[in-house]
Amino acid sequence: MSKIKLFTHTDLDGIGCAILGYLVFGRESVDVEYCDYSNVNEKFRKFYYSHEFDKYDKVFITDISICDELAAKVDFDNEEQKVKLFDHHATAVGLNQFKWCIVCETLPNDSFYKTCGTELFYLYLDGRDLFKKHIERIQKNIAAFTYLVRDWDTWRWKYNGVNGIIAKHVNTLRDIYGRDEFIEWALYQIKRADVMNFPDFSVSDKIVLNLKQREINSYIDEKDTQLTVKTDKFGYTYGVLFAEKYFSEMGNTLCEKHPELDYIAMIDISNGRVSYRTVKGEINVGSEIAHAYGGGGHPKAAGSTFDKDQIQCTVHGLIFSDKQHNEL
Repeated sequence: MSKIKLFTHTDLDGIGCAILGYLVFGRESVDVEYCDYSNVNEKFRKFYYSHEFDKYDKVFITDISICDELAAKVDFDNEEQKVKLFDHHATAVGLNQFKWCIVCETLPNDSFYKTCGTELFYLYLDGRDLFKKHIERIQKNIAAFTYLVRDWDTWRWKYNGVNGIIAKHVNTLRDIYGRDEFIEWALYQIKRADVMNFPDFSVSDKIVLNLKQREINSYIDEKDTQLTVKTDKFGYTYGVLFAEKYFSEMGNTLCEKHPELDYIAMIDISNGRVSYRTVKGEINVGSEIAHAYGGGGHPKAAGSTFDKDQIQCTVHGLIFSDKQHNEL
């Protein structure tokens, strides 16, 4: 039995890759390490230079990339292609110089639509007939799940009618149930050979989805009142706010509501992350904005990280300074 190590992103696309790994190799054979841009290099470096690396038959990196320095080291050692990387972010296309890395924003035979990490990983596994251990109906469910993840991650869902709403609902359930429970939900749905239209939302699923949408709408309305307009070092006018959740939907909603802004920046100060969203064709928040702050992502959706401890210390110092208290 093969032993698999998977480094993947923390969002729906990254989790989708983990689910595909479980379906092909079995839960007991796959060790998943969830990573953000702030820690993927550290986590992979520690693993690669330890004895742990030798314990695995295959190592996959999906929906996220490592730095050129690490990739070059792997390329030097990786004659048997033990390590494979699948990513779709424009900021990582330079890794295509290494034969074990596949980084593409669109599929070679379909340059119009964006792809995602889950779809790239699916095509790799499917090309080796690894899903054929399942009956045909489950194989169809696996494909349907993959396309729903892709539609959400590439924002195709917004223009895809009923199927688009289903993709949005799947991601919302991930937020509601949390990663581990969502994985159980997805695996159960995929393995249901009696389901003709995947997924088959239960009554309880539909109830929590309705409640969550009300919560999201209320949260976005509240954050809209807190939006501050700034101009960045590139000359772009953007809206900035502090937030902890619903970045994709909130960012796109506020971009559409405020066409005078080039993009929206949402600062999650507790977790040290900034999410960027735009709906304008002339700006690339991945390569232009997030990349300038050590992050990356897509033209319309990207992210970067910062030292949350340092920032929180500065904020605490400002709030609880003697000067502030004297003025009060």
